[in-house]
Amino acid sequence: GRKCLLPASLPRLLLSCSQLENLQPEIKGLAERLRYEVSVRGRQLGWSEKAARFHFQKNLRRVVTELYIRDNCHPFKATLLVWVQVPMWVCVSLALRNCSVGARGS
Repeated sequence: GRKCLLPASLPRLLLSCSQLENLQPEIKGLAERLRYEVSVRGRQLGWSEKAARFHFQKNLRRVVTELYIRDNCHPFKATLLVWVQVPMWVCVSLALRNCSVGARGS
């Protein structure tokens, strides 16, 4: 019953969004550190700018994913309920409207 209602899941949605916002400073700090490490490693191995950018992006994705797993707050999780509940809410609303129109017509 309660899982069908959009407002019932709103606090959890807001909590997940606030968790993502709280991770942003940590992600920014880790990105700066990673950028430095990749530039040092790139100079040691003679990487081109494109190769260094590729390694930075790949490792940053890995680090951010680890943070999301650690704090259990993946961005998709915040929108998953909306993607499931909005179509369900529309269908229930249409069904109730059709029932009321049908009852009035009798």
